[in-house]
Amino acid sequence: MSPNTTIPSLPPLYFHEKNRYKDTKIESSENMISLESLPAELTRHCISSFCAWGDLAKLATVQKSWANIMKDAAEHGGKKAKWELANALMDGTNGLESNPTLAVEYFSELAGVTINENEESESDEQDEAGDIIVLEPSPCHDEVVESEDVYVPAMRKLATCSLTGHGVPHNNSAGLKWLETAYKIGNDVDAAHELALIYEYAQHGVEIDVVVAAQWFKQAAESGHVEAMAEYAMCCELGCGREQSDEDALEWYIKAAESGHTTSKFSVGEAFEEARGVPQSDEEACLWYYKAAVEGDEDSKRALRRLRDIARIVVPGLANLLNE
Repeated sequence: MSPNTTIPSLPPLYFHEKNRYKDTKIESSENMISLESLPAELTRHCISSFCAWGDLAKLATVQKSWANIMKDAAEHGGKKAKWELANALMDGTNGLESNPTLAVEYFSELAGVTINENEESESDEQDEAGDIIVLEPSPCHDEVVESEDVYVPAMRKLATCSLTGHGVPHNNSAGLKWLETAYKIGNDVDAAHELALIYEYAQHGVEIDVVVAAQWFKQAAESGHVEAMAEYAMCCELGCGREQSDEDALEWYIKAAESGHTTSKFSVGEAFEEARGVPQSDEEACLWYYKAAVEGDEDSKRALRRLRDIARIVVPGLANLLNE
C-alpha cells in the first residue's frame, strides 16, 4: 500500500451491529476463531488498521451483513475516502479490480453538481456580434473550490471519462461541459487551459476552433495560468483566433516572463531586437535573452552569440554563460 494511501475506516460499533446476523457463508470449525467471537471494537480496529479497499471487497463476499462494507467505509471516511476509492476503482489499484462504471458513480456523487449532457457546450454559444460567450468564474481565482457540496477534481475526472469514453459512453459535449463547470463553479484555471488545448489541437476528436481556443487561453491567462499567458501571447503575435497585435503579444509575453516562463523571456528579447510592438533596442534584447539563457534556453544563447558585441557590454559573465 502506498504511504499516501488512506486506510479505510469504519464506525466504532460497526461489527457490533453486523455480527448479530449469523449468516456467514464460510462453515466454521472447532479450530477456527470467528469474528463473531471477538469484541466488535477489536474487530473494527484490526480491519481498519490493516485492510485496504481490496480486502474490504473480499470481506463483502464472506457474510451477507457485510455486503456493503466497502461502501460503508467510504461513507464513514467522507470525501477523502470516496475520492480514493473512486480512483482505485478507476485504475484497478489498492487490491481492487478495475470498475470504471462504479468509479464514475462515486465521482458523480463527489462532484456535487450535475450537467445537462444534451445541451450544447457554452463554448458553442455566441452573442449577437458573433463572439463566443465564455463563462466567467466566480471572483476568487487563487485556488480551486473544494467546499462541502462541490469537489472540482471529481468534475475534472468526469470530464476525462466523458472525453475518453472510460466508464461512460464517449460524449465530447459532456466532457467539455464538465470542464466549463469546473472553471465556472470551481475557479479551476487548469480546466480553462485544457479547454483551450482541446480546441487548439482537436483533442478527443473535437473539431478545431482557433477562435474558441484563443478565448479560453485568454480566460486562463487572465486568471493567472502562466502557460496560458504564453499561449495567448502567441495567438496575439500570429493573429490566430483573434486580431494580430504585436503590442498585445508583447504585453502577454512580459506577463508570462515575469511569472517565470523561460521561453517567453526569449520572446520578449526577440520583440526588442526586431522592434515588434516596442522601439528597437539590442541592449534590452540582450538583457531578456540573458534572463532566458541562464535558465538553459538555447535559442537565447544563440541570440547572445549573434549580438556578442553588445551582449558582452550589458551582460555580466557572458563568456562563462556561453562556455567560451
